[in-house]
Amino acid sequence: MGISSTKEASNGVKAKLLEAVVDEMQNGVLVIDAKKRLLYANPFFEKTFSAAGKLEGKGLSEVVKDKTVLETVDRMLLSKEEKPQEIAVQGKGGRFFEARLVPFLISDLQKVIIGFFHDVTEEKRVEAIKRDFVANVSHELRTPLSSIKGYAETLLDGALDDKKTLKNFLTIIDRHANRMTALIEDLLTLSMLESHQMPMSFEPLDIKGLINSIIQGFEKQAKDKGIKLITDIGKEIPKIPADKDRLEQVIVNLADNAIKYTNNGTVRIFARKTDNMLQIDVEDTGIGIPEKDIPRIFERFYRVDKGRSRELGGTGLGLAIVKHIIQGHNGKIWVKSELGKGSVFSFALPVKE
Repeated sequence: MGISSTKEASNGVKAKLLEAVVDEMQNGVLVIDAKKRLLYANPFFEKTFSAAGKLEGKGLSEVVKDKTVLETVDRMLLSKEEKPQEIAVQGKGGRFFEARLVPFLISDLQKVIIGFFHDVTEEKRVEAIKRDFVANVSHELRTPLSSIKGYAETLLDGALDDKKTLKNFLTIIDRHANRMTALIEDLLTLSMLESHQMPMSFEPLDIKGLINSIIQGFEKQAKDKGIKLITDIGKEIPKIPADKDRLEQVIVNLADNAIKYTNNGTVRIFARKTDNMLQIDVEDTGIGIPEKDIPRIFERFYRVDKGRSRELGGTGLGLAIVKHIIQGHNGKIWVKSELGKGSVFSFALPVKE
């Protein structure tokens, strides 16, 4: 084999390797000619920007609808500069990309633009969560802090001598301080669960005994609201590997919510084994949850009825904590609800490790 043949074979291998690398990239790669036609689009770009098949030969505007991309490509094709451009792009399905468009001269007469599209949707989502989290924490702390400050200033301005007013104001200050303490404790718990720093001790757990002991603790609260507490636990409920304290926290939270949002009704706790899972349902005949709120019910600080939730002492973090505890047990959790008729919060845990 001659030298030229060897070089051609080597170049062919390199081209195939390069094509394989580009095809497997988890970034979109696009090549546009001077007439704004697509010369090449890798599979990631095709999947992200179009439901159709191959895109080669199509006009750029047929595939990419983002006005910024189209205007930037127009400017770059008209310009004699060879300076790359970086822009933000919105793709299909609410996805976000950072695009780097690079002009490339194949010859003195032929110019193409190579585009690299990096998916930053997850980064945007995390940033939004962080912003919402800071805003929500600030909002949740502002109300009790303002109240504590206002009542303390009133006392310092001369109300200390009125024992009745003093006791009333101190009671209010204490209530708000307890609310902030609960919020901070829930924030710390949620932070540890989300970062997997919350230690969990898995031991065989008698779920029937745990549910019965929890129900006993709620009997007075339920009686005061005219609520009938019922447990329905199957006869052959096996012990499950679980962290007793964390699972108790889950059932207490769900039962407490069921009682809070029910008046003169019924709260039932069911436990049954299905296949290799133990399912527990906490059902109430309370106010229910609007359908539009159900997908977000386990989000941090998400409240269906903000005013009532705070009035009842909720921090807005309970269900988020519940979700993470169940996930930490390799389980799943879900909810079914109908406005005005009640809700059923269910979770399922593996019977065996």
